[in-house]
Amino acid sequence: MGSQSINVKQSVEDTFSKIQHAIGNSDYKIKTIEANKSVIAEGNREFSWAIVIILAILIWPAAIVYYFTRQRSSVTIIITPGSDLGSKVTINSHGKTGETVMQSILDDIQ
Repeated sequence: MGSQSINVKQSVEDTFSKIQHAIGNSDYKIKTIEANKSVIAEGNREFSWAIVIILAILIWPAAIVYYFTRQRSSVTIIITPGSDLGSKVTINSHGKTGETVMQSILDDIQ
């Protein structure tokens, strides 16, 4: 789990559109969006194929339970107006790919 909070010089609207573009370039799907305020996006489940295969061979119901109980990677972005027509962006990420998407968003808005 990662978290970043930065101030950017762009307006809330410009920052929001850059964030949407960065998420659109990833394999994440937007679950919740509030225009110019927040975005919650999810990716794939974080699991090990080796564990799934071993469980499928030994105890196949356990493989199904294991897969569906794994948490999805996600990012949550909150944008608030800042001083001097800028904005403040707070990003929280969960999972391995969440960190990658968070870094992509940070690269796009800075």
